[in-house]
Amino acid sequence: MKVFQTSILTLFGFNLSYVLTLLTYNTDSCTNATFYRRLEMDDLMFAGSLIEEISQVDMRAECFSQCQWRVTCNMVLYNPLIRKCKLYTEAFGSSSDDSVETGWEYYGISCADFTLENARADVNVINTDPKDICNTNIIASDDNTSSCYTGASWEVVPIKCVSCYLGMSRQSMIPSMEYSEELNFDLAAGMKLRLSVSGDTTEYNYVLFEAPNTDLVYLLSLRWSKSPTRAVFNTWQGGVYSTEEEELGISVIDISSYVIEIHISESEFMTYADGILLMTNQMRLPFTGVRRVTVQGLTALHSFHIGYALC
Repeated sequence: MKVFQTSILTLFGFNLSYVLTLLTYNTDSCTNATFYRRLEMDDLMFAGSLIEEISQVDMRAECFSQCQWRVTCNMVLYNPLIRKCKLYTEAFGSSSDDSVETGWEYYGISCADFTLENARADVNVINTDPKDICNTNIIASDDNTSSCYTGASWEVVPIKCVSCYLGMSRQSMIPSMEYSEELNFDLAAGMKLRLSVSGDTTEYNYVLFEAPNTDLVYLLSLRWSKSPTRAVFNTWQGGVYSTEEEELGISVIDISSYVIEIHISESEFMTYADGILLMTNQMRLPFTGVRRVTVQGLTALHSFHIGYALC
């Protein structure tokens, strides 16, 4: 729920209690208002029912946010070429176009159980890319609990934007067993994985990123029982391991409680232990569709975090 200053509401002549009641229902009871892209309306401009034109806009999500708290906003035009968006009270059809201008994208809004003035439930739409809804500091993931759509021809965009994904912690683990976290979003460049763990001195400690075809695009093996101790990076493709990359003489202050952090870039992995960089490794395999993270050789997993900005 968003909070607005009384002075701003007064400027627009709104009744404070009425507006807040509608906004609470729109943003909270309906999870989030849902925006739908209409490709057939691209580049069309409209003269009527304009609420506001906003400049210096880098992300579509900024336009959506501005529209969402305006109770009469039903349509957004966004132009990434000139970094502008326009908010309208009316959701126009293709017959109501006024002119043509390159770069404008049309998004309609709809929400179950909350009737917006001039809203349309009879248009053909396609899903918006989740990456365009969530900004660069948050993860886009499926949220099947959302019900913000109306009419058979609306196609829901089930998006949940979270600043940091929290996986399952396990305070007691059998080192010889694998424990996997199945993500509902793809790992991507810019994300960081942080694991707070208890290791073991007799088993290898593994962290694995598995591709949809079961190839291992990232394999970290921390070998505390070896002399000298070492961190090993490798990949596994088609049932065959590649060449190991080693960093010898690694250590942590306390083997029973330490933190592994893996930073993902466009082309490499940077692996840390207790904040100290262990190794930097180039990606060898395509890093697409990775949603499975596995650990093994640990006696406990105290916390599991993934995000662009870790919580």
